[in-house]
Amino acid sequence: MKKGNKIVIFIVFLFVIELIVIGCFSLIPKFNVKKFKKEINIEYKEKVKYNYGNVCFGNVISCKKIKPKINGKVNNKKLGKYNIKYSFKHKNKSLKIKQVINIVDTTPPELTYEIDNLLVCPNGKIPDFDIKAIDNYDGDITSKIVKEYKNGEVIIKVTDTNGNVSIKNIKASIGDKEAPKITLNGQKEKTFYVNSSYDDEGIVVTDNCDDDKDISISRDGNIDFSSPGSYIIKYSATDKSNNTSYEERFIDVIVPSDNSREIYLTFDDGPSIYTDELLDILKKYNVKATFFVTSNGSDSTILREYNEGHTIGLHTNSHDYSYVYSSVDNYFNDLYAIQERVKNITGETSNLIRFPGGSSNTISTNYDNGIGIMSILTEEVERKGFYYFDWNVVSGDAGEVSTSDEVYYNVINHLTGGYSIVLQHDIKKFSIDAVERIIQYGINNGYSFKTLSPSSPKAHHRVFN
Repeated sequence: MKKGNKIVIFIVFLFVIELIVIGCFSLIPKFNVKKFKKEINIEYKEKVKYNYGNVCFGNVISCKKIKPKINGKVNNKKLGKYNIKYSFKHKNKSLKIKQVINIVDTTPPELTYEIDNLLVCPNGKIPDFDIKAIDNYDGDITSKIVKEYKNGEVIIKVTDTNGNVSIKNIKASIGDKEAPKITLNGQKEKTFYVNSSYDDEGIVVTDNCDDDKDISISRDGNIDFSSPGSYIIKYSATDKSNNTSYEERFIDVIVPSDNSREIYLTFDDGPSIYTDELLDILKKYNVKATFFVTSNGSDSTILREYNEGHTIGLHTNSHDYSYVYSSVDNYFNDLYAIQERVKNITGETSNLIRFPGGSSNTISTNYDNGIGIMSILTEEVERKGFYYFDWNVVSGDAGEVSTSDEVYYNVINHLTGGYSIVLQHDIKKFSIDAVERIIQYGINNGYSFKTLSPSSPKAHHRVFN
């Protein structure tokens, strides 16, 4: 045999031996792992599926699938890396493999809107329109939307905290067809008695395109308080694109139906330790009053006020100016708290209110961060169904005077020929001491005493903030 043939035969022999050895080893039972990934990603909040591939124990002829014991937990609501260990066991054989599961956020925010063709203002301003951006991780991120007008389109872009971006393009053109919006300060319809006075509360104007300084505002109409009748104050507002809107306020000047003069005794800040004494005086003369209450005093005193026919109004729960006037939400949280107290005591929901310091107060400017909170609140309370009352007769017991004589003369010297809403405080003993003489003066001079109701004159002050 030639030497070359001997080498070929030897190589074939070695190959056959190798195949036999491999075949023998393949028949030895062992763990086999397929399709296993050392690191996988799962989207935020998606159901966690532990992917350990295919693991079996056996040989090439037969291999039994093995399920592992899983060590480690994954929180699919928290981004991050989680180390998981899979332990496989078959009789006395065992296998452990490790895997990293990443909880990730790769889902872009969802932008939704209902507009096909948008008008962009001539000055380049993109008006507000109904659009929302909701992200699976951040929630509502509408406030993060960035808008840009370019080449006949408004490009809307929003990015979540994990860097996922959504972009939408909306067809747009230049123009302004929307008139300014006029909002009345105070009520649309007002009633006054003859010989009263009224400082026009004015309007607030907003426009989709133009700033306040670019809007032309006019007012037309006068009120003759010496003559009963119906009067209309007309307002108009015109923007730079000559879009005009109109609003009207209706004023009725009337003569009291019984031709008598009216006194509305009102008391703030109670109840106090002096309120029951005041109630005794009112009961003696069968005079009803209005109490704008706080969280002070006992429930039994408020219940007595209610049971004896007096009107229970809402003043403030805390009487903390720095709290109630620091935000609109704080004001209403405070108001609803005192409303709830009154309802729990009397069973009725009062909607008559008096602002701490009155609607004309300027102390609120110290706390409202410059938003002009009284202008907002005087509109909001009425929108929410409340009726607010100021006063047109000041007793001075809030700090200007300190004796009952001074309170008495302050009141009787400023009673009007029509209605007089008197401001007093039932937390001041010297003020209560003047009430009986005020009642006697009123009775002797043809006045009737009434309680406030939603239809009563409001004596609204001019709002300065």
